[in-house]
Amino acid sequence: MKVIRSRLFSYLVSLLAGVLAGLLLVNITDRYFPVHATATQEIVYYLMLIVFVCLGFTLQLIVHEGGHILFGRLTGYRFISYRVGSIIWRRTDHGIERRKYSLAGTGGQALMEPPGTYGDDFPVVLYNMGGVLVNLITAVLCHLLSMAFAGSYIGMFLRVISGAGLFTAFLNGVPMSYPVPNDGFNTLELIARPNTKKAFWVMMKSNAMINDGISAADLPGEWFEIPGPEDMDNGIISYIPFAACDRLLNQGKYDEAEELRQRMLKECTGLPGIYRILMEEECLYYELTHENRPEVISRIYDKKFAGTVKQMNGMLPVLRTECVKAKLFDKDEQKYQKCRAEYDKILKDYPYEIEKENDLKLLEDAIASAGKQ
Repeated sequence: MKVIRSRLFSYLVSLLAGVLAGLLLVNITDRYFPVHATATQEIVYYLMLIVFVCLGFTLQLIVHEGGHILFGRLTGYRFISYRVGSIIWRRTDHGIERRKYSLAGTGGQALMEPPGTYGDDFPVVLYNMGGVLVNLITAVLCHLLSMAFAGSYIGMFLRVISGAGLFTAFLNGVPMSYPVPNDGFNTLELIARPNTKKAFWVMMKSNAMINDGISAADLPGEWFEIPGPEDMDNGIISYIPFAACDRLLNQGKYDEAEELRQRMLKECTGLPGIYRILMEEECLYYELTHENRPEVISRIYDKKFAGTVKQMNGMLPVLRTECVKAKLFDKDEQKYQKCRAEYDKILKDYPYEIEKENDLKLLEDAIASAGKQ
């Protein structure tokens, strides 16, 4: 019932956000469109409005992620990376580097390294809510500025940016756990549940270390103790078992990793969708490289799973498993070569060297084993 209520609340909030967005657009058309416009003028204004809406939401996305960085820096965090769309800027030993990287279900992401050491208390509210705060600030400023350009395209654009800021702040700030926990929900969890803050520190610190070239296999074991049943419904805490599986995989402990994955897929009810899919991908990889049983593979790789794979085919683990499936299960060399070309293309510009090395080793080990059969 808890999940149903969460979904219902999320749907209602999203519906309300849509209604508010519609009212804002009506207000903009009433205020900025000519009263006695010709059909041609109407078309031009609507086309301009569409362009402004696209630009406005893109700008607010950039501002939102920048807000996380700004308030993170103000509260002691250290910059790791900043991503908009598929372009990512990340820190390296030689300064800031630009690469290409996509994460399914996200339009952008700002990652920061948290202050302190494992188990320390540290600030979380301003970092997590920084994007919402900056969206609201820019919304107010753009609304005030639009008054100085009443009746012009500039005024209309500023009013659209203001509306996009309010919409973005609303959807990220009102606590919702479905389809994924948003900033407001995560902030409440971090305040209310101490174990969430510890898991959040591990998640952010692990990202920092992997960015700096340290393999998941070499991260401290104490960070990845599996949470108790009372915490299995928490999206942030679920990172711990997810990362623990990845750590075992990179240590070459395939059987242990698979055993833990199967257990967590049943018990960890708070797993965000992307974690669950990636775990299922690794289950498929394990089956392909061990028993390779058609009935098990068909059960995992159903129509819904295949559709999700298409949406996430920009991620290395997904493409790696697709390559292995084409080679070992489908025995389709043409399909394998196509998957491998896509994999190598992403690998070339992938920002995290240690993840790239670990994933490529898993692929090459699987292909090498196929050649010995």
